[in-house]
Amino acid sequence: MIAERMLIIWAVLLDAALAASMNASTPGVEGASCPGSISLGGRNRPIHMTNAYWNKPYDPAGEVDVDGNGVIHVYMKGRTYFSDKCRAGSYSNNRYTKLRLLGKRIRWTTDLATAGCGCNAAFYLVSLAQNTEVSGCKDYYCDANSVCGVRCTEIDLQEANKHAFHSVLHLAQDGSGEGLGYGGGGSGWSNSRDWTKEEYGPGASCIDTTKPFQVEVSFPAYRRRGQMLLRAMVTRVSQNGCTLEASVGTQSYHFGGQSSARELTDALTHGMTPVVSYWSAPDMLWMDGVGGDGKGPCHKDEPDLCGETVKFYDFAVESLPTPVRLI
Repeated sequence: MIAERMLIIWAVLLDAALAASMNASTPGVEGASCPGSISLGGRNRPIHMTNAYWNKPYDPAGEVDVDGNGVIHVYMKGRTYFSDKCRAGSYSNNRYTKLRLLGKRIRWTTDLATAGCGCNAAFYLVSLAQNTEVSGCKDYYCDANSVCGVRCTEIDLQEANKHAFHSVLHLAQDGSGEGLGYGGGGSGWSNSRDWTKEEYGPGASCIDTTKPFQVEVSFPAYRRRGQMLLRAMVTRVSQNGCTLEASVGTQSYHFGGQSSARELTDALTHGMTPVVSYWSAPDMLWMDGVGGDGKGPCHKDEPDLCGETVKFYDFAVESLPTPVRLI
């Protein structure tokens, strides 16, 4: 009996030593939390949320929750990744969802009524699943601005508050990108002006941002010499039968002397991971400021006045009509 107990104790100690050794050899990949799952229209299985390493308990202010109705509640400083699986306590890029959206559209509903000037309710795509570097954020995060020290292709479906809205294409080495929408700018320059504050904003004639509204982003493709290529990103923002629409084409987006079509096509073909986040800054006038033309919405960013949470829900993915063939 004593011998058996000694063997059990030895096995427990050995397991603990092996676990400690594994954690020591792979620093920064532990700590994941799993707030819940949602349904994604057009997909047979649920999408699980994997909260970023810097969310709770590491930063008490940052958290993401999913309620019983599949609504994602993103609190200030929160960030979460769409995942095929979420394993509490550890991160792996192999578990992140790869949505293949070339020739498709993705739509959702957002509620950002309390996100004012200096707040950013974001929903975007990044090549997380293909990134094998743990990164400075310790959860394989990457984007076009190297926020965590690793760059990858990024497509901002929504960077918005109740005064401004943008969708932006980014090559991995281009933090500025090429976009569409409304709001922002700086001294001598203005950001996108595809619509106006009379059409989008609190009490606006088309999109009253004090209430939830729907967003749809499409990635139409064309076939050239047997290859599928991304033609454009098209964003539609709708509410109660009124729609604002804008697009940005890949043929007009060049960086470093190269067309954007191939890199963006490859990223969308191999699959990108959707991310939702909510953050603030005192210098977000590039997104929501009045700009050089004076037509933007915000004269000053006030991040201290950002609401506690924003919401995202009713996600779906659908195929677009057959792509056009070009000679």
